[in-house]
Amino acid sequence: MVDQWGTIDYDKIKEKILDIINQPGFKVIVIDSSGNAVSDILNKFQFDINNLLKISIAKFEVTSPTAIRDHWAEAVTLLESGTYSTSGNGSDVDVGRFIMAEICIDVTSVSGTFAAGEGLRVYIEGKDEISGKYKTIYDSYADLGSMITSPTTLWVTITSLAFRLLRVRYEITGTNPAFTFGVYMQGKA
Repeated sequence: MVDQWGTIDYDKIKEKILDIINQPGFKVIVIDSSGNAVSDILNKFQFDINNLLKISIAKFEVTSPTAIRDHWAEAVTLLESGTYSTSGNGSDVDVGRFIMAEICIDVTSVSGTFAAGEGLRVYIEGKDEISGKYKTIYDSYADLGSMITSPTTLWVTITSLAFRLLRVRYEITGTNPAFTFGVYMQGKA
């Protein structure tokens, strides 16, 4: 509501707010400091000496459903990129702040000789914090039907992330095997 000369039209701002408030199904209840419902919210606007709208919030309650972090996401490394030649596992990674994830298994380099059934197998595991045991929530062999023996990028979607701790476990077999890979996650809260 700023015109071409940078002047703020407060009447248009109030008009837009009123349009939003008057939409069907939209309800706003404002309680003043005495606990009384304010019926004419537009008359309660206050402006500072620079003509900026002042909003004072004290002891408030949001009573409508909110999805404040609908688009909050974060990148997390589950296993640092490196060259691995023997089986092992990464450390537990705290992903408890997320509800879903896209996981990228990025194999960038492979060397060695592989007979049938040999190569790289990557697992994503969730940890039960009480027993300390791990549950496989993704297995690259089950997904691909074979071991990884060449550079590839696998994407895994986890729509319900129930575990707070995840780790990557990997099995490597073959003659002089070496796999350069890392495992990364885009988590969404």
